[in-house]
Amino acid sequence: MMRKFLKDRRAASQLISSAALIPILLLILASTVNIAVVSNMQTLVNEAAFEGARIGIKSDTPEQTAQMAVVNFGNGISGWKIGDRLSVNTAVNSGILTVEVRYTFTLLGGQQKTLVGKSSLRLGDTP
Repeated sequence: MMRKFLKDRRAASQLISSAALIPILLLILASTVNIAVVSNMQTLVNEAAFEGARIGIKSDTPEQTAQMAVVNFGNGISGWKIGDRLSVNTAVNSGILTVEVRYTFTLLGGQQKTLVGKSSLRLGDTP
């Protein structure tokens, strides 16, 4: 049976063409995974910024409270600590608290990606 398979040229060419498609299919799969991860992480960063602003506007120390809320929001996510991968910038101007969250992570293939989420709310408002 094996000899017959090796002698059949059509089967061998089908095997070669299938082997040539495997890297292309893996590339498509990895790209799909990367797109899903970036989308999910962007949503997380945006929600963290909004959560920080939402909790910060209710506090007497809005900037510090917003930073703590952002860190607590992502509790359990790899690298979600203020430092190399996560930065939280807060500012209060004209009664508006602005929270900016930057998070850097690694995609499949080793590429570094930094996502930014920003939210601004008026102090005293309750969304």
